[in-house]
Amino acid sequence: MIHSTRLNHLAIICDGNRRWAKSQGKPIFWGHQTGVKRIPELIDASLKNQIKYLTFWIFSTENWDRTQTEITSLFKLFKSSFRKFQKEAQKKQVRARFIGDTTKIPQDIQDIIRKIENETKDFDCLTVTFALNYGGRDELIRSIKKYSLAVEKGQEKIDDLTPNVFGRYLDTQGLPDPDLVVRTSGEHRLSGFLPWQTNYSELYFPSVHFPEFDATQLQLAVDEFNSRQRRFGK
Repeated sequence: MIHSTRLNHLAIICDGNRRWAKSQGKPIFWGHQTGVKRIPELIDASLKNQIKYLTFWIFSTENWDRTQTEITSLFKLFKSSFRKFQKEAQKKQVRARFIGDTTKIPQDIQDIIRKIENETKDFDCLTVTFALNYGGRDELIRSIKKYSLAVEKGQEKIDDLTPNVFGRYLDTQGLPDPDLVVRTSGEHRLSGFLPWQTNYSELYFPSVHFPEFDATQLQLAVDEFNSRQRRFGK
């Protein structure tokens, strides 16, 4: 049987900031700044399309391999951007979630994101999730460790393990799986993004870099999704 569903959860791999900056003859950081400025526009476009869940992968576990100068600049940008987002989230009744191993990021940013999560936990117009220091294999390892600890404590029984039970130990616990994953820059791979959760996700690979991925580009992605028929393996 062919299933057809509306776009409920859109996930975006924010790729190409650095390449776009270089193509414009600008410093790499300018690309990151421009990319971050796209996020409020994409939130508004998602609200317009009645999308209930929107996820951005903004920093991967592999990004630590970049220069210390770039990493420091990125976290300064995240700090200022999250503070701006904090005000916008209140205004638009948007809930915020952060996934990934956030224990490894600077403490001041940890404090900010926990405050934002707490302040917005009761909002339900849209849930915006930021994948920060996220890697798919890292998430699975951390989830297995959490589940194993629960078994040791007698909170779980190994014979009762099912995909739904294991899902409670993932970073995305409480979030639906993505219906559509968009990776900008035309790269045709997910690079470990939500490997458990994207089993039946539709994939879309626009050639534009993330700083160019505006509301019009998002609408093209939505229209493409709506033209597809989802079979969920059947």
